[in-house]
Amino acid sequence: MKRIVSALGMAVVLSIVVAPGSSAAVKTGDACKKVGQTSVAGGFKYTCVKKGSKMVWGKGVAVKATAPAGAGYTLAKVKANASAASCWTVIKGNVYDLTKWIGSHPGGESAILSLCGQDGSAAFSAQHEGKSKPESRLAGYLLGPLAK
Repeated sequence: MKRIVSALGMAVVLSIVVAPGSSAAVKTGDACKKVGQTSVAGGFKYTCVKKGSKMVWGKGVAVKATAPAGAGYTLAKVKANASAASCWTVIKGNVYDLTKWIGSHPGGESAILSLCGQDGSAAFSAQHEGKSKPESRLAGYLLGPLAK
């Protein structure tokens, strides 16, 4: 009887340890399938980037807490944060607080100030499409998804 219980216990442990999860954890440097694809794991957002001839997950950026389920961020809330003192923008369906980035942007403050309080998707894509560094830097300012 002890052997059966022991064998069952070992089988359960091995099935947990050995069986791959359906959503494997993303790690910096692991292979990914599509440039620009993002994944959130362990409080970090990873972006798929092209490195040489390979596509790999870039360095993860800490993700800020999002709004409670169902609340989301509305366009009205974004429009209410349209100044240098509080600069929110929408990029590709997500809301970002860029206030702390205004003075650090390599293209100058005006590039960010022009996005405050509005959907900046087109401007961001026109300037940064396909570049991993701006995408991963942006992830650090994520507030959450834009409510539909």
